[in-house]
Order: sequence, then C-alpha cells, then structure tokens
Amino acid sequence: MTQGPFLNVAVHASVHPAALAAELRDGVASGTVATRQLYISVRQARLWRAIAAAFSPARDDGDGGRAYERVNVHAATLLAGEPVHVIGLGCGDGAKERRLLDSLTQHGPLTATPVDVSLPLVLTAADLLGASAQLGRPVVCDLGLAASDLPTMVESAGGRRIVTLYGILPGLDAAPALAAAGALLRPGDLLAVSANLLPPDTGALERVTAQYDNAPTRRWLGALLDEAGIDAARCALRIEALEDPGAGAYAGVGAWLDPLEPFTAELEAGPVDLHPDCPVRVLRSARHTPTGLAAIVEATGLHVLAVEVSPSGEEGVLLAIR
Repeated sequence: MTQGPFLNVAVHASVHPAALAAELRDGVASGTVATRQLYISVRQARLWRAIAAAFSPARDDGDGGRAYERVNVHAATLLAGEPVHVIGLGCGDGAKERRLLDSLTQHGPLTATPVDVSLPLVLTAADLLGASAQLGRPVVCDLGLAASDLPTMVESAGGRRIVTLYGILPGLDAAPALAAAGALLRPGDLLAVSANLLPPDTGALERVTAQYDNAPTRRWLGALLDEAGIDAARCALRIEALEDPGAGAYAGVGAWLDPLEPFTAELEAGPVDLHPDCPVRVLRSARHTPTGLAAIVEATGLHVLAVEVSPSGEEGVLLAIR
C-alpha cells in the first residue's frame, strides 16, 4: 500500500528532460515524433485520460471490458492460491491493471508495479494499484530504451508474474515492447497483451478513423504543439488512415502536422525549420487482427493460451505463458 509522505520512484535515463527535448527536436526535424512525447506532461496525461474514458472500448463493460474480464478469469484460474506480482508495462493510469488485481483477490499476497514513460501517469497508477496490492517501486522509463535495465529496476516480489502490455501496441512497434516484457518473464510467468483491432466488416477503417477526428483528441495533440513551442496557428492538423501501419499491424490511423507556410519552430533543444511540403507525423495508432496479434506474440517464443475479442470487434486481449 502507498504510505508516508513520499514515494520511491525509479527514473531511467531514457526519460531525462534533456533526452526528451532532444528526441522531440529530432522527431520534428525528421517528420516523425515518438509516441511517448504525447504523454509526458501533467496536462497531456489529463487530456489522454479524458479521451480514454470517453472513447476506449476497454472502458466499456459491455464491450472491451468483457474481453479483459475473460482473460482475467483465465489468469486467476491458472494462478489459483499463489502469490502474484502484476507488472504493468505502459500502465497509463493503471485502470486495466486494477481490474486484473480485483480478479486475483482470492490469491496469495499481491504485488503491483506500475511502469510507464509518463511520471504523472505512473503516480496516478501507483495510487490506484496501491489500494489493492502491495506497491512495488514504480518505474518511469522508455520501454524500448530501458528493456535491458528493467529486470534491475523492477523490484523482486514473491510468486509468479503477470506482465501486462495493455494499450501499448497501437502506438509502438511490437518488437521493442515485447522485448521489454520478455526481459521480465521467467518460466511459468504470464503475459497479457491488448491491442486495438480492425473489425472485418466493410467501412470499419473509415469508422475507426472518425473516432480519432474529434475535439478531445485534437486538444490532446494540440497540447504537444503548445508545450513544444510550435505555433499551432501556422499549422493544420490532419487525421487519416495510415498507408504503412507498421510491422505486425493490419491497418492504422495517423495524425500529421501540416505547416501552412515556411517558419522556424524554436524548440527547447534547438530550432527546426518547417515547410508546407514536409508534414510531421505526431500520432500513430495501429490496428491488428486477432490472428496477427497471436502471431507476433508466438514469434517471441511464448505459448498463447487465449485470445478474447470484444463484441464490437475493436478490442483484443491475449494471454500467453513462458
């Protein structure tokens, strides 16, 4: 449980302010901003949580929540009576990991460790998870850059581990995220992964794309521009389907910053010249299929135990074992 006037948090060098500033400048200059840049500040975290609450199938008990619940029950059955350590990689505000902990209340001692690139989100998750389990030391890091250091940064706890990768695959390439999870898995440990799916019906991609083109999402993306020091009035924000959704994904949605005129953006790590013919991608949200999701997990050597799909077909949750 969280107690006392302070919380001991491990912070990896990959999220040092200077590293984040340099990455943002390089991303704007190259035309592709890293997904993690959308979650760093308190304002960004708050705006993202509002979007998740309003639009995420995972927060709907009649839709995505059912897929998570079925996987949670499966995991609870496999680990009956044992101590369990839940490690939430890319935990966001910890809501999905909290549901997993609630399904394990009949087990032995429970430990929960929140891990995310955003300090505000890690602290929010720590409050939520610490109310249901012994809180392991929270970790703030970039999963891809810190994969080899995670086994040292995550404190050991008794029992088997369930490592979660909930909501990570839409914005990241699968390989680095799964490598980070794999660094923590021991024989007999479980991995729970969720992914946004593309339903098989006609018009699904257009319908999914429209879910991103709304005022809350535009405010969230606009916060990145404001905090970076990019004049939003000199740019247009374009949201449409991705031509290349990334390895292992079936389709996807992207958002681009289209400069309306040549100008220089004075970023913290240095100036960047922007031009109308050089858009900057600020969001990538990939969509998978249930078969594709299982394939990328099996390629890591894990054995897939279950793949659950929400009634809408837009959320998939997979459980695997090492």
